[in-house]
Amino acid sequence: MALPDSVKIVIGTAIVVADTTDHGPATANNLGTRTDQIDCTDLVAGAARQSAQLDFTANIDVEYVLSAAIEWEVTPEIAAGETVDFYMAWSNSGTAATANSGGASGSDSAYTGYSAGTLAASLRQLDYLGSMVQDNVITTDQTQIDMAIATFTPRMRYGTLVVVNSAASAAFHSDMVETSFVFTPLTTQIQD
Repeated sequence: MALPDSVKIVIGTAIVVADTTDHGPATANNLGTRTDQIDCTDLVAGAARQSAQLDFTANIDVEYVLSAAIEWEVTPEIAAGETVDFYMAWSNSGTAATANSGGASGSDSAYTGYSAGTLAASLRQLDYLGSMVQDNVITTDQTQIDMAIATFTPRMRYGTLVVVNSAASAAFHSDMVETSFVFTPLTTQIQD
């Protein structure tokens, strides 16, 4: 048996988290067709939204890349340097409301953390994935895209994405046509 000549990374099939009501892949910069649900319509500053539970499958890839395309309302404008922060609530159960960290429900809804807690405290129980730094391009109604916000290794088979609008006053757009969040698996293959 010959030793391997090289190791390559192969791009797998992405998980595309977007709103089923109005997401359009071509309009959303061709980041992919929606596979899972989140509706961040009008997500106000300081608020968070959680997705429906995602399934990274039984054969989890070692590494995923988080990408996002976000469209903002024109007023109030997003300021350069403000962020959208991404977290994952991992679960070992395929049942949406079972064994989720940070009080996540595993269904597309507002995320406030535990009912008797605070958003800030509950976020600390989640896996922080990364932040997308924004620029002030709102007056042109331009979607902001970051194709490599973070790379991460899933901790469990199931997870719920939590999106936090950390802007001072700006809100996400009133439709989600151009907004999506993408998890692209990087599969390592040994080549002979």
